[in-house]
Amino acid sequence: MKINFYIIFSFFSILTFAQNNSKTLDIKSKDTMLLNLFLPDHEVNTSDKEYLKKWNRTKFYVKSVYDYSRIASNMFESFNDTLELMESNRSKKKYLKKANKMLKSEFGDEIKQMSITRGSYLMKLIYRNTGLTAYDIIKTYRGSGNAFWFQALCLVNGQNLKKNYDPEGEDYLIEKAVNMIESGRMNYFKRVVLTESAKKAMEQKKKRKTRK
Repeated sequence: MKINFYIIFSFFSILTFAQNNSKTLDIKSKDTMLLNLFLPDHEVNTSDKEYLKKWNRTKFYVKSVYDYSRIASNMFESFNDTLELMESNRSKKKYLKKANKMLKSEFGDEIKQMSITRGSYLMKLIYRNTGLTAYDIIKTYRGSGNAFWFQALCLVNGQNLKKNYDPEGEDYLIEKAVNMIESGRMNYFKRVVLTESAKKAMEQKKKRKTRK
């Protein structure tokens, strides 16, 4: 569990915080929707009750980190756009330090209090948005050495930072929840952008969508 926690921080290049023993919010759902209404194309291999429990849990966590994932993903994309314009490794290294500070300014206080479970969902959604695994981001923002070290720790504990997002397999319910949010069928917890760098990244994303 402790390893997972530090991976979350490394993902945002913030390794200096200690875990807050905050309680995970209780998941209470009034959703009485039948299983076959929201899992029409997914094979059910267990009881409806177990799937409903898993679905309600997935919805809760996806809704709680969806806006964080949008902001973080847009910031990573903005940083990558800037890096692609740089030719020298020295300039890139200098900019990456600046990017680390921008991420810390935007997310530091909240990431410090984020539960391991929420962080895991957040990493999955960022991969979904950017195509970058946790390993890719740690390697870029913390260096190959840190990425190798964390990957080694994870493999010992049965995890893999290079693992892809699987919308048709184990991440099916996450994908289902995101699609419901993006189609306007499910609300999510809004999160206000705090810093100018994050606001700029969100605007750049809007412009990219407009061009398409």
